[in-house]
Amino acid sequence: MNTKLKEINMLNDAMFKSIIRSKEARPVVNTFLHFLTHIEMDKLETAIYMGGEIPKSHINEKGKISDVIIKIENCKIILEMNQTDTKDIFDKNVSYTFALANTSTHVNKPRKKVILINFDAFNRFKTKKPVLVFKIQDEDGHIESELYLSFHLILENAKEKNYNIAKEVQEFMDFFKKYNSIEELKKEYLGKENFKDMVKKVEELTQDEDFLMYYDLEEKHKHEKESSYELGVERGIKQGIKQGIKQKEIEFAKKMLKENEQIEKIMNYTGLTKKEIEKLM
Repeated sequence: MNTKLKEINMLNDAMFKSIIRSKEARPVVNTFLHFLTHIEMDKLETAIYMGGEIPKSHINEKGKISDVIIKIENCKIILEMNQTDTKDIFDKNVSYTFALANTSTHVNKPRKKVILINFDAFNRFKTKKPVLVFKIQDEDGHIESELYLSFHLILENAKEKNYNIAKEVQEFMDFFKKYNSIEELKKEYLGKENFKDMVKKVEELTQDEDFLMYYDLEEKHKHEKESSYELGVERGIKQGIKQGIKQKEIEFAKKMLKENEQIEKIMNYTGLTKKEIEKLM
């Protein structure tokens, strides 16, 4: 197994989730969210960062696993890293958002706003804009509801100069790409004090054997998924790939349980639900 990463892929789901949820990245993430969504900093500073399963709308529905969920006063934010452009990826993310929105209703309490932020490592919309914003509205542009908002951050357009994008948003978007080594990442952010702790966290992760196993699993998942779509693989073969990846996640979870790792950490590293992990105990 890897003991050190030669290439640092910040688009990797494991890396993205681990960085975004880390306390080291919290000041930068909060600043980014403030300038993107205009949510007050004091609310963001008391936010709860989490991930894991989104409630099902019916008992037979397939479980939905979100990359990062941020809970703040009167609002929930979903962050999703979209590394591979698959046919249903945006529909899946929107379904996550509405599933989460449906859990926000409580007797005598107002429904919470839900914001979906997509980090797109591809440019399906064929735009030069770094940031696209979507709201629920009619054909005349009338906003039907202020309770749903969706952003698409087109990562390859992060440095476009012809669009009004806050420097704090641009810098955060530009962080998520591939680096040839940890040394390259450190050199690029040398002197940028606001990113110092974030870069240090990335370096720590590249030396964590448990994380590297999860990182490698996500890389393998990505390559198998890309290959299946490029070759037009039939549904049955795609299902077989998914089952194989699921089995690797289960094996990894068993290993972590033997090492007495916390269930929350195993959930973060594997994407398995709490119930799935408890069945392995």
